[in-house]
Amino acid sequence: MKNNKTYCPAQEAFKILANKWSLIIIKKLSGENLRFNRIKKKIEGISSRELSKRLEVLEEIGAINRDIISIKPIMVEYSLTEAGKELTDAIEILHNWTIKNKRNITKV
Repeated sequence: MKNNKTYCPAQEAFKILANKWSLIIIKKLSGENLRFNRIKKKIEGISSRELSKRLEVLEEIGAINRDIISIKPIMVEYSLTEAGKELTDAIEILHNWTIKNKRNITKV
């Protein structure tokens, strides 16, 4: 735990989630398990390199699982962890708040 009086634990999460792609990846994985190429097809504009990097970070923070489902050829499937599912709930709340307050947000 940080001793800084201005420290907010949510800042650590926002550093990761504020990335352009992280929230989109989590949203695409809500409700279904997907393989890499299927995720890439569902997210217009993301490069393979960026998707790979984001999946790795989301796995490191415990938001997604990376499961090997076949050895030859190697097939990997991604799914949300329980923490990832909780995160989707938080994202939905933030999404709804943003829509409700869009007029004020666009002024900034």
